[in-house]
Amino acid sequence: MGNRKKILLLLGLLPFGLVAKATNGKSDIPLVHGYVTDAVTKKPVSGVVVSAMLPGATSLKEVTTDADGYFHFTQLPTSQVNLQFDKKGYQSYKRWYVTVKEKLSVKINVEFRPDDTDTVSDDSEYPLLRMLQID
Repeated sequence: MGNRKKILLLLGLLPFGLVAKATNGKSDIPLVHGYVTDAVTKKPVSGVVVSAMLPGATSLKEVTTDADGYFHFTQLPTSQVNLQFDKKGYQSYKRWYVTVKEKLSVKINVEFRPDDTDTVSDDSEYPLLRMLQID
C-alpha cells in the first residue's frame, strides 16, 4: 500500500514538473529549422555551417547540418536574424531578415548549388529557398 501511495503522489506531481519546465524561458522547439539539399542531385548536404546573425552584427550562433542535411536553432532572440549557409565546394547563400517570434517555428529548406555546376544557365533560381511559418 505504501508503494501505491508513492506512485500516485509522483503521478500527481508530474504535471507540475512539466509546467515548470515549459515555463522556464527556454524552448526546445526549433524556432528556425530546415533541410539543405544539393540543387543538382537533390541529396542531403551534411556539414553545412548555418550562421544566425542579428542584422549589422557578427555571428550570433552557428549550427552544422547533420547527415540528413537537417539544421535547427532552438534559442534565438525574438527579432529578425540573417542566415548564412556555407560549405566548401558550394556557393554561399544568405537569407536576410528572417523573423523569429516566440512559439512560432520557421522552416527553411535550401537547395545548395555546387561551385562547379554548369548544368543550370539561370543562376537566379539557385539556391532555391522555401520558407514556411508554422503556428
